[in-house]
Amino acid sequence: MKGITGLSWGIVLLSLLLVPVLVSGEDTSPDLSAEYAEIQSFRSIDNASLALYAGQNALQAGRYEEALGEYTNVTELDPSWMAAWYLKAYSLTKLNRSQEALVAIDKALALDPTDRDSNNLKADILTGLGRGSEAGQYRRTPVAPPEAPSAPVTATTTKKAPIHTLTLIAGVFGIVLTAGAYGNPGLSTPEKGDE
Repeated sequence: MKGITGLSWGIVLLSLLLVPVLVSGEDTSPDLSAEYAEIQSFRSIDNASLALYAGQNALQAGRYEEALGEYTNVTELDPSWMAAWYLKAYSLTKLNRSQEALVAIDKALALDPTDRDSNNLKADILTGLGRGSEAGQYRRTPVAPPEAPSAPVTATTTKKAPIHTLTLIAGVFGIVLTAGAYGNPGLSTPEKGDE
């Protein structure tokens, strides 16, 4: 059989793509490179989402201590998540920990003062603490419709991980070789006399 088969080309292409990455010596660890800070933030958001989901399952099953642990994890991973602060406060009220619930609901309200559920929960907590006159203002808090942005919202570009130069060259070379193998049938198929 003459020439190189498709499998051989695949192995050559794979080795051309992987070898530069493996032997480049370039340190791409997230701790040492600023380009990977955004990737790390996405990981923490994913972990926060998973913890929020686990907390909701625990809350629905009446496992308030477990739910509280999950919501505490969420608020540590993403302190700007208003719903996590609300759910943490709600879990704390179910555990009769009103003072801690008041602190958590205040953080939720700091993130979104117009949230009706957060305002109602704060009113409930204050009423439970014997502060009914103060609670009344949270029950009357009007929920304003969201404002339309004054300027068009534009997407921001994100910085992607850099492609190593040798990997790029190897990839282009592999594509050229593959295209050449399929463009010349003599390289990838046996001739009739060789069978």
